[in-house]
Amino acid sequence: MTELVVQKVSVNGVDIAYLERGEGPLVVCLHGFPDSAYSFELMLETLAEAGYHAVAPFLRGYYPSGLALDGDYSIPTVAGDILGLIDLLGAGKASIIGHDWGGFTAYAAANIAPEKIQHIVVMAVPHMHVTAMNWAQFKKSWYVMLFQLPWLPERLVAHNNFAFIDRLYRDWSPNWDQRHFNLAPVKRALAIAGGLKAALGYYRAMIRGSKAEHRAVMKRQTSTPSLWIAGTVDGSIGIEQFLGIEAAFTGRFEIIKIEGAGHFVHREARQQVENKILDFFSA
Repeated sequence: MTELVVQKVSVNGVDIAYLERGEGPLVVCLHGFPDSAYSFELMLETLAEAGYHAVAPFLRGYYPSGLALDGDYSIPTVAGDILGLIDLLGAGKASIIGHDWGGFTAYAAANIAPEKIQHIVVMAVPHMHVTAMNWAQFKKSWYVMLFQLPWLPERLVAHNNFAFIDRLYRDWSPNWDQRHFNLAPVKRALAIAGGLKAALGYYRAMIRGSKAEHRAVMKRQTSTPSLWIAGTVDGSIGIEQFLGIEAAFTGRFEIIKIEGAGHFVHREARQQVENKILDFFSA
């Protein structure tokens, strides 16, 4: 496998870096927190071999992409970056695969511009049209509340070479061999000046900085053909958060739950996830 070269374009006033492989219909792969586009490196190869132009952007605020000068890390704005990237790549239309924040971004983009999105695959997060907080999920989401505080989370997360990130991976994917975590790229991104504040800015925009128009985009039913993938032992999002999720869709919808997989399901059960995605795209 040849080394991936980082490309860069300017979208919505932010430099967006991305990795790419292959030629054909465009598929955009979106990472979440705490992660980077490199987590899709092997999936890019699989998609390219299957005849797709596979692109994995680093979301705004994640090095080597640029910081948002206005501090806007709301998901509809991030979705606007991806829609702009699709246009700049000359595709006109694309499928999106998203994990964590990338999953929220995927369906937000489909809700904003359904004519541009052919399929979406969302991993490890629910759809806000139907999700409901319960006590079990509240306990799992303790870090979300922590991140709403000013300055303190930045110190806690960065302490001892970002040991906080190692803990999240262990807690969120308890059955995954730690030797496969490969946290160097995300720690490097968080260590860049402003990088950690940007990553936490996604959480602050979702709750502390929430706006009615943003919530409306996230709660709207989705018409784009949609595949949802969840691990049954995800320590971040309880599997019960996906009950009744079919009510969030007006078009084709499937969900698969992968036994024993945690939050980073696309890396823990890579072959199963990739085979399902390719089947969904070709159906």
